[in-house]
Parts: sequence; structure tokens; C-alpha cells
Amino acid sequence: MNFRLMDGSKGPVHTMVKNCRVVEQQGDRDGDEVWLYIRKYEDGRIKYAVSNAPGSADIQDLHHAATLRWPIEQSFQECKSFLGMADYETRSYIGWRRHMLLVMVSHLFVLEVRLRFQKKTNAEIVLPS
Repeated sequence: MNFRLMDGSKGPVHTMVKNCRVVEQQGDRDGDEVWLYIRKYEDGRIKYAVSNAPGSADIQDLHHAATLRWPIEQSFQECKSFLGMADYETRSYIGWRRHMLLVMVSHLFVLEVRLRFQKKTNAEIVLPS
């Protein structure tokens, strides 16, 4: 089925999507039943993912989960480049965890400021209170 997957940095991303239930192989015996999610992009690239979501899962939930990788990678890239995520010199797990927490809180602040001062489009931007 043709599907508008998401709005990318260069405009909308259109794909052909196919998903079906398959049985996972574990060695020489059958494993659990999982979702096989296949996307074919307009340029011919094919990507696939396997999900352990239940068989009763809504297909829209699978589409949503399939689009989450890009924004997460963008967030990590911004945190590493601008907020010092990769610049820690801790000697303990607790110190590392505190550093990561401060970076994530800083990123949230930056996103809030970016949204607040962004030019509004036709749809009003609603910030959580």
C-alpha cells in the first residue's frame, strides 16, 4: 500500500509499506510470532524491521514506531554536538547518569525555547503547561 510515512527534512516521505506476521527462527526450531515491517522508498531503497508487538497491535502504531528512529538520532546528534553529551569525564556510574540527565534536561529547554520562538504556521503550536 502507498503510504505517506512522515514529514522529513526535505519534505514528505512516501513509501510502499507491507507488514505481516512471521515466525522467528531460533537455531533449528521455531520461535515466537513477530511482525515483519517492510518499507520501499521512492528511490528504490528497501528497509525492514522486526517487531515483537502483539498480533492485535494496530498497524498505525507500527507506522509510528517505524518513524521514531530518525528524531531520536537527531536528538542525540544535537546533544553531542551542542550540549556536551560526549564530553564527560566521570569515574562513576552515578556521575555519568547525572551528566546525561543534565544534558537531556538542557535539550528539553532548548526545544521549548525553539518552539516558543519559531514562526507559527497555519496550525497553532501548543506547548504543554
